[in-house]
Amino acid sequence: MLTSELQEPEAEQRRLAELSRYAITLDASDPKLDLITELAIKSVGADIGGISIVYQSQIWLPSRVGMDVRHVPRAGSFCTWVVGKASEADFFEVRDASQDRRFRNNPLVTYPPHCRHYAAVPLHGARGYLLGTLWVMSKPVRRLEPEQVMMLRGMARLVVDTLELRYCDEVTGMSNRNVFVHHLQLGLEQTTMPHVVVGFVDLADFRRLNDVFGRAQGDLVLREIGQRLAGWAGPENLVGHLGGDQFAFALFGERDEHALLLEQLKDVISRPLAVGRGSTHVLHGRIGIDHHDSPYGGSAVALLDAADTAASSIGGPLQRSTVKEYGAELLARSHMVFELQAALDREPQHGALIAHYQPQVDYARGTLIGLEALVRWQHPVRGMVFPNSFIPLAESTDKIYQLDMLVLEQVCRDMRAWLDVGLPVVPVSLNFSRRSLLHPQVIGDLQALLARYAIDGSMLEFEVTESQLLETGEVVAPRVAQFRALGARIAVDDFGTGYSNLDAISSFPFDRLKVDRQFVHGVADSDKVAGLFHLIQGIAELFKAELLCEGLEEEADLAWLAQRGADRVQGWYFSAARTPEAIVRILTVLRERTPDAPALTVQQLRLLLQRA
Repeated sequence: MLTSELQEPEAEQRRLAELSRYAITLDASDPKLDLITELAIKSVGADIGGISIVYQSQIWLPSRVGMDVRHVPRAGSFCTWVVGKASEADFFEVRDASQDRRFRNNPLVTYPPHCRHYAAVPLHGARGYLLGTLWVMSKPVRRLEPEQVMMLRGMARLVVDTLELRYCDEVTGMSNRNVFVHHLQLGLEQTTMPHVVVGFVDLADFRRLNDVFGRAQGDLVLREIGQRLAGWAGPENLVGHLGGDQFAFALFGERDEHALLLEQLKDVISRPLAVGRGSTHVLHGRIGIDHHDSPYGGSAVALLDAADTAASSIGGPLQRSTVKEYGAELLARSHMVFELQAALDREPQHGALIAHYQPQVDYARGTLIGLEALVRWQHPVRGMVFPNSFIPLAESTDKIYQLDMLVLEQVCRDMRAWLDVGLPVVPVSLNFSRRSLLHPQVIGDLQALLARYAIDGSMLEFEVTESQLLETGEVVAPRVAQFRALGARIAVDDFGTGYSNLDAISSFPFDRLKVDRQFVHGVADSDKVAGLFHLIQGIAELFKAELLCEGLEEEADLAWLAQRGADRVQGWYFSAARTPEAIVRILTVLRERTPDAPALTVQQLRLLLQRA
């Protein structure tokens, strides 16, 4: 048990001055926490009580029972001392605060209800973080009996469970997004510092680490990163774990100091991490920041969102942690992200996301053999927006699964409509991002769509890029097997753009090998490109897979491919991506052809696909 002394040494007085910087924040009480506080008050016969959440340089009272708000001190509180002594003992008691130099001027002591006794239990989370205190106060001078102390500790365990569930991240024990935003808003309103920087940290390639080493090891890494960030920021600043591989921070101080701290942050994140048995791994951070001079009258959420946008705009594989500041370019990007989400939610004022279909043909037989679904954004102001303008936005802002599923649903809906009118429907190929391919709900959602529209799985083909196989083949292969179990075909897309690793593509069965356009366009005029094409064609033969050549645009390249038996192609030479209505016209013409009609020539096939 820790009991206060009446005489404080000079060092403790200096410590009191330092701790007096803590601010106490009042807002609406939490009913569940109030219930526990009331039980604590009754169990020890106290007069008032509360729960304090300690967050860096602030103290927040989400529960306070039996006290008037005007009596709460805004500096030099009892709780600051409990925080300081929490590492030394699990109970703090002041028998007579009116005789204690630290607390005798506290408003709760000098004004009604004139409480003199104080007792508190520090609240430590499961991960070791100090969450706050459960405290009670009484008017008479007293000392709690051992049984009462035990009751207070029992109540404290209930408080910890509630706080961790509602206010803390489950993995790291750090304050969650809601608490971080709450205290950031308070910090913006109360700080006397001239400048504030709000940052968003996204750990690049963390998902791969989690896949390879397992979730338990991934959780340990997140805790380590959280501890590093908290130590780097210090008690005068804010740090939170937003969930997954994302953290946030806020720095209050001088602009020049912040620039130095941000440089240090890169090394803090990128220090090697212990993983597995004696192994180390290095993660890098995409760090987005937004900063303003104080006072700042805007929203904490807006600052964090701006930092998030800046972080998500840092693309490509990282060689080191990278910091990017939010600016005018990213403001426009934020607006586009907002509009994209609205379009995904089918709000008509922001346009519509529509699947167009590019034909895939066997020109030797003069037939249409498939379609590739390619999404377009019909924007009310920008007109037709092509996917290279918004797919990266969707991938970097966690909207890609919603987008991929929207396209899949339209494909199923279109195919059902074509089948219902007796059109000769051909398989449709879809590009799924790695995130969508590995999404935990994707198989269930696919099954639901196939059932809703009565579409056979064999009418769909899903493309897996070579880079996906090289990066995460060990987790992609089982998911591919699930797609194939539903009857869906699998194509290896963009083959040749990676390392053409035979071990990677041999890790699972596939039906089609799609040659990237860089090995098709200009193949007739380049011996180097031709040599690479021969290699890829040989790999397709080795794996007994259909070869489809993408990006065909020139007649000379078509003639070269024909000499080498590469008959299945896709590209602008035959047709650009067409609207669903145009595909209906094409399929209608094909339906009207008699079984004994001669095969379409190359020119006839081009005219049909381009003009229908």
